[in-house]
Amino acid sequence: MLKGSGVVWSGLLFLLLGTAARAEVSASVGGSVRNRLYVFSPLDKDNYSYELNIRPEFTVNVSEDMAAVVTLNAQRLLGAAGRAGNAEVLLVDRAYIDYHFEKWDLRIGRQAINMGSAMIWNPIDLVDLNTPLNFAVQKRGVDTARASISLSPTARVIGAVAFPQNKALSLLRAEWLLGGTGMAVVAVDDRRRDEQVLGVDIKGDLEVGYWLEGAVHLPQEGKVSYRVVVGADYSFPVLQSLTFSAQYYRDSSGGAGLSDYDYEALAAGRRSFLGRQYVSLTGNLSTDEVTYVSLAFIGNLEDRTGLVSLGVGRYFFDNLEVSLRGLLMGGLQGPGEFKPGEGHPLGSALSTRTVELYVDWRF
Repeated sequence: MLKGSGVVWSGLLFLLLGTAARAEVSASVGGSVRNRLYVFSPLDKDNYSYELNIRPEFTVNVSEDMAAVVTLNAQRLLGAAGRAGNAEVLLVDRAYIDYHFEKWDLRIGRQAINMGSAMIWNPIDLVDLNTPLNFAVQKRGVDTARASISLSPTARVIGAVAFPQNKALSLLRAEWLLGGTGMAVVAVDDRRRDEQVLGVDIKGDLEVGYWLEGAVHLPQEGKVSYRVVVGADYSFPVLQSLTFSAQYYRDSSGGAGLSDYDYEALAAGRRSFLGRQYVSLTGNLSTDEVTYVSLAFIGNLEDRTGLVSLGVGRYFFDNLEVSLRGLLMGGLQGPGEFKPGEGHPLGSALSTRTVELYVDWRF
């Protein structure tokens, strides 16, 4: 089943390209095949989720200043993931035209909206939400008109109007480079939630890499809330490289415990973390150019529960990545967000042990 207004966008793209038949046109095809398998405890033939995404990408360069990109995504879901939604979907995930000029760029069509420097939590990314199982989701395409204007070699302004869930999200972002620090301020009008958002994004490197990302939500009705992440990372010359990072995240709209968590918002996809305060610690050891070991911890400081993830991965043939990861959830006392127990609303649906197999072939 072909989903979304990407059909309209792709039709417009090829109609426009047809008018450029006399131009010197070049084309290329790439993409990826991604498989993700989660096996949950207790072991059962139905207690798993499998996701297959085949994503061919077609790029046409009409001239040095104009290009068109179309990315399809054929998705197949099995197990718990298939029972929760459409088991088979074919959609146009990207379909846009790029115009490049001396001082400004224009991109029109279905595209990803990339904002924010932090990991796991991105307060100024209002479209995509990471989850405890998947720390970095694949950004989905959104129908958008986006313009970027360079004010100087170190400063630019970005304006965009997007339509996630068919309602307008307008944003204005100003970026500049001050020494070795990248800084940005963002103003957003989100008609989906009838609110305005003001955000800041700072990232730099002073021997230790650091970042700060935060946003204030100003709804037309209800309480004002804020979300902020501060983090740092550092690399050591161990084997190929050893990198550690740490973050602290605070969300004033989150709950202080099981009885205060907004499970309705979780079920509706409006949030993927329920608490107010979290810490994360991650480590990545590259033993050589193609093999790595990863360790991650996410802790809820309110209910003292968390998850630990340990994985190993390897690249084959420069374009094939295979990784195996185990996740363990638990807590120091009583039930909580990441620890089921008596009185936990998700107790029967929350697995404390998960194994993930991920295969990504890029072509």
